[in-house]
Amino acid sequence: MRQFLTNPEGRRLVMSLLLLMLFAPILSAQFRVTGKVTDASDGSPIIGATVKERGTTNGAITDVDGSYALTVADDRAVLVLNYTGYAEQIVEVEGRAAIDVVMSVSENLIEQVVVIGYGTQKKSDLTGAVGNIKAKDIERIPGSSLEQALQGKLAGVYVVPASGMPGSGATIRIRGTGTLNNASPLFVVDGMLLDDISFLNPQDVESVEVLKDASATAIYGNRGANGVIIITTKRGNKGERALISFSSYYGSQAVTRQIPMANAAQFGQLYNELTNSNYYADPAALGEGTNWQDVIFRDAPIANAQISANGGSDKFLYNISANYFKQEGIVRESEFQRITVRFNNEYQVNPFIRLGNNLAFNNYKVQNPPNVVESAYRMPPVFAERDSTGAFSDPTFFGGAIGNPAADLYYKNNNHAGGNRLVGTVYGDIKLFKYFTFRSNFGVDLFYINSKYYEPVFMVSNSQLNNEDKLNLGYNEARTWLWENTLTYDQEWDWLHLNVLGGYTSQERHFEDFGAGRRNFPSGEDELLYLNAGDVLTQTNSGGAGEWAMVSYLGRTNITLFDRYLLTASLRADGSSRFSPDNRWGYFPSFAVGWNITQEPFMSAQRIFDRLKIRASWGIVGNDKTQLYPSFGTITGGLGAIFGPNETLNQGASLIFLSNPDVRWESARQTDVGLELALLQGRFSAEVDWYNRYTYDILSQPPIPAYVGSQGIPVVNVADVLNRGWDLTLNWRETRNRFSYNVSLIYSTVHNEVKKLDKRRSQIPNGGTAQGDLATLTIVGQPIGTFYGFVTDGVFQTADEAASSPRLGNETAGDLKYKDINGRDADGNLTGLPDGKIDADDRTFLGSPIPDFNYGFSLGFEFMGVDVAADFFGVSGNKVVNAKALSRFAVYNWEESFYDGRWTGAGTTNEKPRITNGGHNYRMSDYWVEDGSFFRMRSLAIGYSLPRTVISKIGLSRFRIYASGTNLWTKQQYSGYSPEFPGSSVFTSGIDYNPYPISKTYLLGFDVSF
Repeated sequence: MRQFLTNPEGRRLVMSLLLLMLFAPILSAQFRVTGKVTDASDGSPIIGATVKERGTTNGAITDVDGSYALTVADDRAVLVLNYTGYAEQIVEVEGRAAIDVVMSVSENLIEQVVVIGYGTQKKSDLTGAVGNIKAKDIERIPGSSLEQALQGKLAGVYVVPASGMPGSGATIRIRGTGTLNNASPLFVVDGMLLDDISFLNPQDVESVEVLKDASATAIYGNRGANGVIIITTKRGNKGERALISFSSYYGSQAVTRQIPMANAAQFGQLYNELTNSNYYADPAALGEGTNWQDVIFRDAPIANAQISANGGSDKFLYNISANYFKQEGIVRESEFQRITVRFNNEYQVNPFIRLGNNLAFNNYKVQNPPNVVESAYRMPPVFAERDSTGAFSDPTFFGGAIGNPAADLYYKNNNHAGGNRLVGTVYGDIKLFKYFTFRSNFGVDLFYINSKYYEPVFMVSNSQLNNEDKLNLGYNEARTWLWENTLTYDQEWDWLHLNVLGGYTSQERHFEDFGAGRRNFPSGEDELLYLNAGDVLTQTNSGGAGEWAMVSYLGRTNITLFDRYLLTASLRADGSSRFSPDNRWGYFPSFAVGWNITQEPFMSAQRIFDRLKIRASWGIVGNDKTQLYPSFGTITGGLGAIFGPNETLNQGASLIFLSNPDVRWESARQTDVGLELALLQGRFSAEVDWYNRYTYDILSQPPIPAYVGSQGIPVVNVADVLNRGWDLTLNWRETRNRFSYNVSLIYSTVHNEVKKLDKRRSQIPNGGTAQGDLATLTIVGQPIGTFYGFVTDGVFQTADEAASSPRLGNETAGDLKYKDINGRDADGNLTGLPDGKIDADDRTFLGSPIPDFNYGFSLGFEFMGVDVAADFFGVSGNKVVNAKALSRFAVYNWEESFYDGRWTGAGTTNEKPRITNGGHNYRMSDYWVEDGSFFRMRSLAIGYSLPRTVISKIGLSRFRIYASGTNLWTKQQYSGYSPEFPGSSVFTSGIDYNPYPISKTYLLGFDVSF
């Protein structure tokens, strides 16, 4: 043995045995794992996914087939898989040598990063109420308007289409209506503050954040009272090769429904009853007649095409896109076209300096039709489009000023507008020291619009004619610039995350317009339609200009302690040119706290909640959307008078708006309390908020005595308004192998109430109707723009009953019966008791156009490349006024329901009156107020994506085809086209003046990337 150990060969053998014994446990523990990583939606391989052994730097990358191989410490190791845009997967090896993994697109809300004012923040650290929607949900709704695509998507956000006119936008209300003026939110597009986003191509949008409470909006100060919508457009992705994408769709649009109108035979019978004659001896022989809605409506095409290039390196990121959109309207002679080009670039100059730009150029053209929707509704069906001679039919036999809609479409179709708009920002970030970042952001909004309207000489009737051809040209331009400079300090410790922001901003806007016209042109040919070709003696012109400016200082602090205690405080000071020096500055603070309960040590053992957070906020925000110069008297010139011995023309000036140097900001004080939770490994999430927003010092124009001699009523702070309610959002998302599905629900309530009106304007009537009544009244204790009128009590069945009852006028058998509900005492005070007569004191409140609640829900699933998504939206509790039916000056057509249900004799009905052509039946009353509730299938999309294993062979990374539709089905009680009427102001919301109706859309499309 000694010889063996002393022998060199023997020593080497012993040493080898000892080393083998020492490392044998390690060598025997190593374990090799192989597998394939695929996409849950279509089973295609995921290339470039990271597969790592947890707790080590040991890892591998999947190849072109999605395959990987990794040697781990032992058969009990844990694998962690990551890929950009996909949810992280954690897999225990458990002795398996082959492990295939399916990955899904990330829907992780716990660490979702959301965009806030002047920065971003993890959702888990957020103390404000912020709603979020991503690109795929926006692109599901085809059309020109991003605003309309938001309908039913976010709790607390109520969206009403402006109209169905091609290119039209929408009215947006965030948590109710808090002003008597412009209640629209502020838009922030890539850092540029805007009031209008009609230039925006929805396919360029990456995400939309809606800031709803004061904690989130106070950083925007005097422009945050109506909420803020932050829009982020698509950017390049670091470390990715150029991705070229092309998408296109084509489809058809149609009116969602037609209003059933009386046909010619029914009209003839109604006319005989109205005139108590036998004018139409055999009404049935008239047949169906002309459906004038068929004359003006059409199935109209809609088309869209987009190409983009996206990519980047460690130094340079880019996203470049071009889009063409064309939409012909469902009303003939209406059309909208838009071309949009976008350049979003970012360049990392060095580790300390980053430069970038977000620029969008927009060119659009629109053709506006004449208002034929109203005339088609009124036109008697006994007339054809043209008479036996080929001339357009003249409907004025029945009186009134109604025109033949077919003639209007023929003669008034040369009404065009178009323009160019450039919106964008350029910015620079400088990293100062380790924790400080300085950003300078400069934005512009430049637009130029030209309009042209030509009307030839024509005559259809004495009320539908043009004796002299005319040309009107218009020009508008606006220039806005914004310069923002901010300094951010951001540092994290083990127990503390501190973010402090300070900044200075300034913004200025200048706009002007000019219009001119002439008559009597030598020809209607386009080559001769220039102003100087018209008669100089008929020339007219007009113009105007305005400007405003603002400077601001802002600051905000975000503190996170131990990942569970949250604090946010902000302050903004705004100085506006709209107000006098004594009231120019406004100060807007906010405070918010939050508690991430699931981060507490005592919650570590529980397995119910993945996230549980409560938060509360308070703050003050402002609104300056009023006239440009309310603090200053404005004067107009050009008022000439001839006087003196030589009768010379002397130019003068006149005060057109009275000043009010004491006018100040509108301000809104808002409180919000919210709860967020996630369960079942993030599959279920919920968010609920209670809010209370009290707006005070609301601006309005109270009436002034006539002897003052000025038409310009001064702006005064006169009102307070309360909005209070709940927002609820529920989501369920789950993936099982290759099948994934999601269900979401949003629900919002709002209680709107006027709490104060100045004695100078204790009530605000508005919303005119054809009979001279005003349909709405705004008064303390009621919502803004509440409907106001008489209450009906059935129909007088006999003349004796009418003669013995209180009446508004000379009502008789078959007329509406109004309730006597109020009178006055000897001192002139209202008693609330009947007084035996019907007069203006018997009017009362008939309902509000503001819904009690609105809701929406979405359903979607993906399986083996097939994807299906459906969106629904509804409102309840609101009323609408059928003003189009209420307005009668002559023998117009009637709705079929009136023909079917009209009173024709004692006992026939107690609901609808007899046939009349005006009179007291057409006063504003609850008879004309209808239920505005509805439930609509907003969109449905079905698509199929080819497997990557197939398309990769021809160099493609994505190919999807789809079919979709919008506004496919609506359940409504309202008798008109649609119960959605935003109105021209907050006082006329919910009144149907016969606007351009919305359409339903069917289309086919595809998306391809390579």
